[in-house]
Amino acid sequence: MGRNSCGLKEGLNKGAWTTAEDNLLTAFINIHGEGKWTTVPYKAGLKRSGKSCRLRWLNYLRPNVKRGNFCEEEDDLIIRLHKLLGNRLALSCTVHM
Repeated sequence: MGRNSCGLKEGLNKGAWTTAEDNLLTAFINIHGEGKWTTVPYKAGLKRSGKSCRLRWLNYLRPNVKRGNFCEEEDDLIIRLHKLLGNRLALSCTVHM
């Protein structure tokens, strides 16, 4: 009859992250590293889900996340790969990496 919840979801913050939450998560990851995301919120003192913490770290807080526009060389590479491979984005990424 439906899935059991893998954790308590009551009392979790939803929506926009605060600067304080970002700082807690960043400090925890800098000390302990990336790991078992289901335990990160509890150990870091956050009222967020493990998935939310993982996505926040990977998509916004990680130091090596590149932001901004593509440079001219990247634009050219994307155009050449699209001409060669079409819309097969996953294959385009493996060719470049």
